[in-house]
Amino acid sequence: MKAAKDIPLRPCRPSEDVVPFSECRNNLSTYIARVRETHRPILITQNGRAASYLVDAESLDALFDREELSLDIDISRREFAEGKGIPLEEVRERSLAFLDSLSAHRKAVAL
Repeated sequence: MKAAKDIPLRPCRPSEDVVPFSECRNNLSTYIARVRETHRPILITQNGRAASYLVDAESLDALFDREELSLDIDISRREFAEGKGIPLEEVRERSLAFLDSLSAHRKAVAL
């Protein structure tokens, strides 16, 4: 099984993926199976107008993960522009110090 982040949410195909509410309600298990297989949402209409989408859980998880990552990147870029970044050399030094302390801890526990 693919990880959620690897499953793209594919675009809805109007010729295949637009379904009236009553049809979706009457055949819900069929439509759930279809969105799980195709990773394409189904647009559900009411009174001829778009009302909701039926989306598989893995694709929605992946979409949320990408949105969260995108927001984190935006925050990082803003903080960097404001001078709040940490220089690469400092990150490297902190990382090495952490790894050294972790290694020392593991050796002490092993004794």
